[in-house]
Amino acid sequence: MILAVDIGGTNYSLALGTSDGRIHKRTTGSTNRSGGAQWMIERVLKGGGRLIASSPEAVSACGISFGGPVDFASQRIVNSTHVSGWDNLALTETIQGDLGIPAIVDNDANAGALGELTFGAGRGCRHLVYYNVGTGIGAGIIINGEIYRGANGNAGELGHVPVNPDGPLCDCGNRGCLESLCSGTAIGRRGEEAVRRQPWRGGGIRQAAGGPVTARAVFDAARSGDGLALELVNETCRYLGMGVAAAMNALAPEAIVIGGSVAKAGRALLEPLRELTDRFLMPVHRPHLTILPARLKGNSGLLGAVALAATLQTEDQATG
Repeated sequence: MILAVDIGGTNYSLALGTSDGRIHKRTTGSTNRSGGAQWMIERVLKGGGRLIASSPEAVSACGISFGGPVDFASQRIVNSTHVSGWDNLALTETIQGDLGIPAIVDNDANAGALGELTFGAGRGCRHLVYYNVGTGIGAGIIINGEIYRGANGNAGELGHVPVNPDGPLCDCGNRGCLESLCSGTAIGRRGEEAVRRQPWRGGGIRQAAGGPVTARAVFDAARSGDGLALELVNETCRYLGMGVAAAMNALAPEAIVIGGSVAKAGRALLEPLRELTDRFLMPVHRPHLTILPARLKGNSGLLGAVALAATLQTEDQATG
């Protein structure tokens, strides 16, 4: 049995899972950003301890999916753009010391890519790009069946590909990155701005939102045929399509998998995204464009953490 942890800027989850991709128990909560890293660590240790105590089998390892940059080689969290206190933090050492099991951590996009490759939409692929479109936008690149980390370990930051140099400021410090335009946070912000600029057209979005405008409200209104919402979705998919096309042109993966909370929009997102991505592709790549929704949905990161921890078990068996 494996303890899986998925730490995000909006929500967090802990679960017991097995190396064949089954989840037996799961707990989920909302991230208290003002509580910082210490608040989250306490939840992980307490919740993890309870799951281990309730497990019908011995828990052999812990895998962690973290919503921010991770130095995989040193197994330290670099930072979080959403929650304070994570700078250069050795979370795996804390878990190993408190819970008494080996632990391994990677960023959520890499974990999601590994989860979808091992158990989900990417099964059978050797070359895959996974986008986690949620509070921010992360990406994981799979080449020859393994996560590609690059020379400094931080490859895959496709959410920070600039697609509009005059666009909004991104958390990374640049302007017009995919994350600043196409993340769930950005779609909600752009929707709110559009409704304020054109209140005579914003009734459908306001009604769908019932409060502050969210990405979900924009997609819900678009499904109902709301003109302003459809324009926002089309603009979002045009920018995201530019980024996806760049990845496809550069890497030629067998599939692009879209996960994260925004992917819950389903066809309202994927159909215009496929069409608009195709426009930006080199002709040689167009026949091979495959954009798939994440099959594991909200469990991509958790099951990626399971797959990560399973590598610890394999290493133990090899050295034993």
